[in-house]
Amino acid sequence: MKTIRMKFITEAGKNFYVSMDYAAPELSGAEGAAKVKAAADLILEQQPFDVTLVSCESAELIERTSTEIELTKAGA
Repeated sequence: MKTIRMKFITEAGKNFYVSMDYAAPELSGAEGAAKVKAAADLILEQQPFDVTLVSCESAELIERTSTEIELTKAGA
């Protein structure tokens, strides 16, 4: 699963992160960057949170994988 995480700066100068799961893999390309910027601009325009966001400083596409670890009982 991929997650897009955008880092905004609040009116108070603090970091504010917005993360969304199930991001499209192509967001890491040039066209994807334009889509992410458009989404960040919309968030800045709409101000949907309880803090005032003044800018989007960065965005990253995060990919997580997991590997199951088989645990055996001691002495088995």
